Amino acid sequence: MQVFREAKLRRARRQLATVTRAVGAGRSRAKSQQAGTRVDGESLLEVVRAVGADAELIRVPVNRPPWTPTRIRVDVGDQITWLAWGHVDLIKPLGTSVGPSLGLLCRVGNGKPVDSGRSTRTFAADCDGLVQFAGRSPGWVQEDGSIAVDRVPHRLPYRALTGALTAIVVRWPPETDPRAALASVASSDQSGLCAAEAARLANRPQPPPGWHPHPATGKEEIWAPAGHGVSLDCNNSAGILRHPADAALTPTLRLRWSWRIDELPSQLPEDTKITHDYLSIALEFDDGQDLTWYWSTALPEGFAYRCPFDYWRKLETHIVVRTGPTDLGSWVDEERGVLADHQAAIGGPAPTRVVNAWLIGVSFVQGGRARAEFRNIELVDGDTVLRIG
Repeated sequence: MQVFREAKLRRARRQLATVTRAVGAGRSRAKSQQAGTRVDGESLLEVVRAVGADAELIRVPVNRPPWTPTRIRVDVGDQITWLAWGHVDLIKPLGTSVGPSLGLLCRVGNGKPVDSGRSTRTFAADCDGLVQFAGRSPGWVQEDGSIAVDRVPHRLPYRALTGALTAIVVRWPPETDPRAALASVASSDQSGLCAAEAARLANRPQPPPGWHPHPATGKEEIWAPAGHGVSLDCNNSAGILRHPADAALTPTLRLRWSWRIDELPSQLPEDTKITHDYLSIALEFDDGQDLTWYWSTALPEGFAYRCPFDYWRKLETHIVVRTGPTDLGSWVDEERGVLADHQAAIGGPAPTRVVNAWLIGVSFVQGGRARAEFRNIELVDGDTVLRIG
């Protein structure tokens, strides 16, 4: 398959048609969306305080840079729980929004940010200090715990956001079992958040063996072990899994995998910011760039383009390897020459090594759903086979 890019004028015309259709569909989606479940924060605060915990109700601004401090001061090792609700409108006229599981971050002092794949979380403080909260969007959490924003001035991206996130933050007394404490008051909590966190603590979510959430994205629970591979069920959500994959990037290195795509998350071409819902497999290189191979709903096979999302536009390039509904629901084997695809799609000086493999699922932009399964992922170079998953 030849990898190619589209002429700028032709692409601009096609994308204008895509955006026009997406805006129409988005406005209809926004009108049909139901208001989220209302939570009586003061009542929930009283419920939590009834078990002797130090708790505070905190409203987290989403339209300004982080962080917002609470009055809860903790020591290293203290157990902290948050119970959160609300949403962040990323593109309000189009109904594109995320909840606490994708939108909320917490930390102690200047410690490492903590997130959750759900609206609740319990963790141990990694340092002394005040508990703080932040909206994740429109930033990206970095490996060192900082939050990067793509545009300058740095306040500009936040001004486009609306909505509200609210949380009850709890500092548990020493020797308290948070799961047992939350379970003991669950019947008095009309929001269901106490019961939800007690259930999460009783059965803590784990990613498929060998895979870990990408540190720059949320920990959405959209991935699960499946036979000899990994399954994806991404409903109005997004997430990236990462697996170590150390291999020299030689001219003969090839990526092999099998996938069964049961449902594509977009009905429109995915190469605009307001239609970029997709699922893919990717390789990360030692220069920080990554290349993803994905199944498009409409873009032609071999079409390559830079990611339209802020931040990722500097790092990520996409290649369409399949298109349309043919073979959906069936297992399909794929094989790609990694360096050849890199040079055709990205170009410039080639990196020297592959460092990680990724699995990616995105469906929150248009509020759709992606369902798939991946298996038999390998990097092959001559007689050398590196099995990834």
